[in-house]
Amino acid sequence: MRFGGGLDDIHPLAIIVPVAVTIALLLVRLFILLRVRHKRQRENRQETERLRSLVVAYRSLAGSFTPAGAEHRTQLEEALADIVLFGSLKQVEMAATCAHALVRGENADCQALIEELRADLRSQLGLEAVPPELLLPPSGPGPSRLLRGPGGGGARGEGEGARGAHARWRPPEPGNTPR
Repeated sequence: MRFGGGLDDIHPLAIIVPVAVTIALLLVRLFILLRVRHKRQRENRQETERLRSLVVAYRSLAGSFTPAGAEHRTQLEEALADIVLFGSLKQVEMAATCAHALVRGENADCQALIEELRADLRSQLGLEAVPPELLLPPSGPGPSRLLRGPGGGGARGEGEGARGAHARWRPPEPGNTPR
């Protein structure tokens, strides 16, 4: 009488099927992990770009403690456009208010927007909030982004060579369409 079976009694599919299922499950797990990692990396890049753009806009609006003059209008418009694109809903509403004032030819009071940007950026960067009892003078525009070329510090075009902060996308000319 024989108890248990020997290796001769095991069918080859009894070994191949579990191994194939295990390999398939590992591949699915690997695929899912790679997708999740890719999504996280994309979100991190987007958040980094958003913060970088808001910091540049903040520096344009509040780079000095002198009031804005007519020569700063283009700089203010660019900073407000960046805030409309990358800011929170509250910041977008405040930027729109400032932009409407500029359109009407009035001086745009951006101080509330500057304070909101400062608080938001400090929070996102993990810095302490500026205490309310610390009174800062009203902020005004910093040096123009136009004057800060590549490597000029803090400009959007930092490190971008000839395509600096103010390079604009232009449609390709007919006949020069990239393939």
